[in-house]
Amino acid sequence: METMISVFVEREITDFAFSDEWLGGTMLFIAGPRQCGKTSLARKFLEEKGCSPLYYNWDIEKVRRRYRVDPDFFVKDASRLRMEKPYVVLDEIHKATRWKNILKGIYDEYQHLIRIIVTGSARLDLFRRSGDSLVGRYTMAHLFPFSLREWAGGINDMPSSWLYEDDDWKNMAKALDAKLADSPCISKDLAESYYRFGPFPAPLISGSEKRSRKWHRDYITLLVREDLRDLSGIRELDRVSHLVELLPGRVGSPLSLRSLGEDLEANHSTVKNWLEALHRLYLVWPLRPYAGKLHRTLRKEPKWYFLDWTFAGSESSRFENLIASALYWFVTSLYDRGWPEVNLHYVRTYDKKEIDFILTLGKKPILAIEAKLGDAKFSPQLRRFRDATGKKLPILQVVNQPGVFLRKGTSEYLVGYDRLLMVL
Repeated sequence: METMISVFVEREITDFAFSDEWLGGTMLFIAGPRQCGKTSLARKFLEEKGCSPLYYNWDIEKVRRRYRVDPDFFVKDASRLRMEKPYVVLDEIHKATRWKNILKGIYDEYQHLIRIIVTGSARLDLFRRSGDSLVGRYTMAHLFPFSLREWAGGINDMPSSWLYEDDDWKNMAKALDAKLADSPCISKDLAESYYRFGPFPAPLISGSEKRSRKWHRDYITLLVREDLRDLSGIRELDRVSHLVELLPGRVGSPLSLRSLGEDLEANHSTVKNWLEALHRLYLVWPLRPYAGKLHRTLRKEPKWYFLDWTFAGSESSRFENLIASALYWFVTSLYDRGWPEVNLHYVRTYDKKEIDFILTLGKKPILAIEAKLGDAKFSPQLRRFRDATGKKLPILQVVNQPGVFLRKGTSEYLVGYDRLLMVL
């Protein structure tokens, strides 16, 4: 069960996820990491719709007992509100035995009476990889921790429709130039606190170094010692904990499973399974190399980043991880909204030259980004990469200096991280 936070931050997922047009009559599934604000979002939405009593958390024994006695109890509760198709939130129901069959039965019998929202974490997103008895009955959206736009209250200052419309993609250089130049100004302290404490609500809202350190330590312990065991059945928890300790020093580099296996005294397949389990828990995520037809590019191992950059090792790794996570959330949001062809990659050549991040549309590069910790000298690698593509795609160098915005040439920009994150 997530802890309610005293400060409610408006979330961008509300722009589309709750709309009847987007849902098309299906259940809404909201998946995301622990303690990212799913419960707060769901309760706030119910409150706005006049449906506050219709929140049910399966972590609470009273709710589970009511279901055992009367499986239709929340439908009866909904009828007492005397409104047309009220919203019902079923939180953590995926922890119940045969939960998919429960939801299938509820939806098939009562979809004309109630609108169902289901929230949960790793297991809710995982079940789609196996046989899915709910196909056609739900639509999935992901909720991540706070973006900088959300934390700064910028979702009302800048319409979030940028790059969610066809015309923006067709004229990306023009759209990007305008949005970066007009990016809402935020205080340096606010931007630096986001970078310093990370994106999760509890440590960010606390603004305390001590509380932040304790929260992050407890969070790792909770995921590895409880969630990982319950989700995957993995029993080598000490070795997985060791893996988590090794990952911060490897952020930003292609991850050799063979090397990790030697350190952990485990084979390649075992280490891969552990990483995938941590991925399903939203602790880490992979960035795969670009597999397009560029000359002399390597198709190597993926890089792995933390969802929360404060777990990364060095200062340069944390900064690169910050940009990586912001782009990852952005691309995931595009997918949720209906842009399945937009992907995020990195590029590495045979002579070990690298581009940190590229966005592709239909497998063709449309944006290249380098993350440089305080380096104001524009990367020649970006220009060489653009020339190799044969296109005039925009190129960005993002630096750890809030507020910076410099045009270095046609569709070439040197920007502070806050500028970029406020337009994603």
